Amino acid sequence: MEERIGKRINTERIEEALALNPDTISTACPYCLVMLGDAIAAKKSTGDAKDTLEVVDVAQLLARSARTTAAVAVDGDAGTDGSGAADG
Repeated sequence: MEERIGKRINTERIEEALALNPDTISTACPYCLVMLGDAIAAKKSTGDAKDTLEVVDVAQLLARSARTTAAVAVDGDAGTDGSGAADG
C-alpha cells in the first residue's frame, strides 16, 4: 500500500540527484529503475530536468564504459605511455 503523506520517495531521490546536474542516473535495482524513470519523466515534462537526462541500469553503464574503453584502446594508447601508466 502506498503512503499518501509527504513527498514520494522517487521524486525526493530525483530532486537530490538533479542538484548535482547529472547526465545519467544509474541504479542496480530494477524496481528503482522504473520508479526513477517515472520521476525523471515527470521532471522532464515540467522542464525541471534536461531532456537528455537518462536513467540506466548499472550493468548498462558498465557495458557502455567497456565499449568506450575498448574503442579507445583500438584507436590509440588512451593516454598511457604504453606500459599502462598515465603519460606525465
